[in-house]
Amino acid sequence: MVTDYAGHEIKAGQIVVYPVRRGSSMWLSEIKVTQVVAGSSQYIKGFNSAGRPVTVKNLGNVVIINKSLPTA
Repeated sequence: MVTDYAGHEIKAGQIVVYPVRRGSSMWLSEIKVTQVVAGSSQYIKGFNSAGRPVTVKNLGNVVIINKSLPTA
């Protein structure tokens, strides 16, 4: 089971935020999760608001901002 900072399970379809740092600037970036990979090297994949693919490997810094999955 892949979990976020608060211990909640991350699932495809959820929106998560994670910290980004470039130089001395820091901000939170948001992605919609499309794939959750468990195992020895856990990571999530998704798309940011600009539609670019993103892979996040440091899941200890990820926080789910919508816990309910959208209904089809």
